[in-house]
Amino acid sequence: MLIIIIIGISMLLRLATFAVVINYYKVSRHRTAWLLISVAMVLLALESLFQLLALAGMSSLASDSFIPYAAGLAVSVLMLTGTALISTILKRLAAAEKKKENIERRFQLLFNTSSDQVFVLTLEGKIVEVNLSACDRLEMQREELLNRYFKEIKAGTAAEGVMDHIHTIRSKGKYIFETELRSKSGNRFPVEINCRLVEIDDQPYITCIARNISERKELDKKVRIAIIETEETERKRFAKEIHDGLGPLLSAIKLYVNELDAMEDDTDERKEFISHINGMINEAVDSARNIANNITPKTLTDFGLTKALTTFIETINATNLLKITTHFDVVDRSLGPTMELIFYRITNELINNTIKHANASAIDIKLRLTEQKLHLNYRDDGIGFDLQQAIDKGDNHMGVKNIISRVRSMNGIFNFRNTAPGIEISITVDIHPDNHQP
Repeated sequence: MLIIIIIGISMLLRLATFAVVINYYKVSRHRTAWLLISVAMVLLALESLFQLLALAGMSSLASDSFIPYAAGLAVSVLMLTGTALISTILKRLAAAEKKKENIERRFQLLFNTSSDQVFVLTLEGKIVEVNLSACDRLEMQREELLNRYFKEIKAGTAAEGVMDHIHTIRSKGKYIFETELRSKSGNRFPVEINCRLVEIDDQPYITCIARNISERKELDKKVRIAIIETEETERKRFAKEIHDGLGPLLSAIKLYVNELDAMEDDTDERKEFISHINGMINEAVDSARNIANNITPKTLTDFGLTKALTTFIETINATNLLKITTHFDVVDRSLGPTMELIFYRITNELINNTIKHANASAIDIKLRLTEQKLHLNYRDDGIGFDLQQAIDKGDNHMGVKNIISRVRSMNGIFNFRNTAPGIEISITVDIHPDNHQP
């Protein structure tokens, strides 16, 4: 009786093992090994069944036949092959695990060597991961930052808007905004934060990449000052032109008109006075026209950017101070007057800077319109200059700040490099209805 119980339990255990192995078969990509082992378990369960039948006197296959020996051999072969395949699977898993560890190490290296501050937040705004740059900039250890709320490192009233930002990120999936962060010592610094909703281990999180924009803010401040100074210089120049040019002419005309009252009609002297007055009036008209043309060139208003630049450059080339070569695409009037004027002023400023400061003999200008983008490429063969120093000091290169400001007003891209000899400046602006006025 005990033998029957043992054999029965053995059969049940073999069937249970079969069920477990079949479950592995369903979820595994390497199914052959589990299939072989499951077949072996079935054969072993059948062996136990025939043993029970033999003990009950219902079958003699388990004792009087070669079948049990063949089944035993088959089980051994199946188990050996299945085990060998499992060994291969384990080696592949080990290799995959090692590869995963290498990827994680590379990720950690990139994560911690980034110059930007990186934060991972829960949807409640709690910090669950930071990189080394964030720790250094905030003057805190990683353990100090973990489990703090992001609003705790924001400066002043900026902390109040954290949940509003999180709500926007959850609804849109991403969000970019500017704010101020505060270090442990109380230092405040402006940042631009690029946030995105992500899934980590099937849980929603928010990744935030904060870039310090202190230098950009400082540059914006310098540019704003440059704009004010440039506008003031322009006002003084116009005032001087009116005072020195148009003003004396109008005063002289007034004197001549007053003298006419004391003269007899139809005298030669009176006619001569009238002739002088007409001449001065014509000169005053020309002076007023020149002043107006300096404000907004008539050629630009009437014929557009390409024609206005061509006319201006022909005037410069006629002086033989230097040679300007151009490669202009035909740019239609859809740019709008604002963008046309800005590009005209930028090109004028670049040429004037080269003439005044670069000691150049040649300038090359390209104006291209491709895929809804307007590209201006400017090169000269002069002595060049340091862009950052020009921005910091102003002085002879006040126009550079003004140019950068004009480009930014159009949401454009400004690139500069010294080419030894000379410089190269490239400006790219999207041609979009929002960028210009109708």
